[in-house]
Amino acid sequence: MTVIDLKTGKETTLPQGARLSCALGNFDGVHIGHRELLLKAAKKEYGSNASAVWAFRVHPQIYLGNTKVKILTTVEQKLEYFREAGIEYAILEDFGAVSALSPEEFAKDLLIEKLGVCHAVCGFNFSFGKKAVGNCAMLTEYFAESGKAVSIIPPCRIDGNTVSSSLVRAKIELGDVEYAEKLLGHPFSIYLPVTEGRKLGRTIGIPTINQVFPENHAVPRFGVYACRCHVDGKLYNGIANVGIRPTIEEKEKITNCETHILDYNGYLYGKKIRVDFCKFIREERKFDSIEALTDEIRENIKEIREYFCK
Repeated sequence: MTVIDLKTGKETTLPQGARLSCALGNFDGVHIGHRELLLKAAKKEYGSNASAVWAFRVHPQIYLGNTKVKILTTVEQKLEYFREAGIEYAILEDFGAVSALSPEEFAKDLLIEKLGVCHAVCGFNFSFGKKAVGNCAMLTEYFAESGKAVSIIPPCRIDGNTVSSSLVRAKIELGDVEYAEKLLGHPFSIYLPVTEGRKLGRTIGIPTINQVFPENHAVPRFGVYACRCHVDGKLYNGIANVGIRPTIEEKEKITNCETHILDYNGYLYGKKIRVDFCKFIREERKFDSIEALTDEIRENIKEIREYFCK
C-alpha cells in the first residue's frame, strides 16, 4: 500500500489521528460518476477530518493477467484528477494484498481499523472482498456496527445511458471522443513518453512526436484527430494520427500516436506529454505516395485550425 499526499505528489503516511472520508473504487477514466464520489468524500462529513480515495494501483483484471481490459487513465492521470476534486490523500493498493480478505475483514480490519475510515463513499454497484461477494448493503452494515457512515452514490446517466468506464471505452473505440468527453467530464487523453520515430515528419516540414500505446491502454479508433497538447505548462493545438502508419513501410507495425503540435518548436524526446483528443477528423488510410499523404495532412491542419477558431 502506498499513500500519496496529493498536495505535494509525494509518498507519505496518513496523519496520526486521521479520520478519513474515503471514496472507494477503481476510478478508471475518472468519469463524471466517479467525480460525484470524489466530491462527496472531499466534503469531509460524518466526523472526518481528512479526505482520501482508495483505489487499486493496477486494475484487478490486468493484475490477474487479463490483457483484454484496456485502461483509460494512467495512475499519474488519476492522481491529478483526484487532486482537482479536492481529495487530500490517495491510497493505492495492490490487488494481491487484499484479494483474500473477506468482506468483513476488508471493511472492518482494513478500512476502519487500519486506515481510520469513518465515512466511506462508494458507487451503487461497488463490490469488495474475496471473489467480490461484498456489496453496498454489507458495507453499510459493517460500518454501522462500528458507528461509522457509508454514502452510496446512485448511477449517473446521460441520454438515458448509465455512465461507466465500459461505455467510455466503447465510445473511444468508435472514435467518438466528443461523446466520451461528455461522459468523462474532461477530454480522453494519453499521458505517455515521447519516443524516437523515423523522423519523416521533419523531412516534409511537419515534425511530430511519437507516443507508443502500452498493451493494456485504451486506443481510439485509428485515424486523425484534432487535439490539444500540454507542453511545459502551456497548451497547444495539434493534429494526431492514431494507428500503424500504413503509408510508411515498416517491418513491425506498432500502434502509436503521432502528433504534430501546431506553432511549437522544441525538443521533447523522453518527456511525458499529455495529448487531449477533441474531434475525429478522418480514418487512417494508406496513400499512394508520401507527397499525397503530405497534401492530405496539410488540408487536415487547415480544418483543425478552423475547428479551434470556432
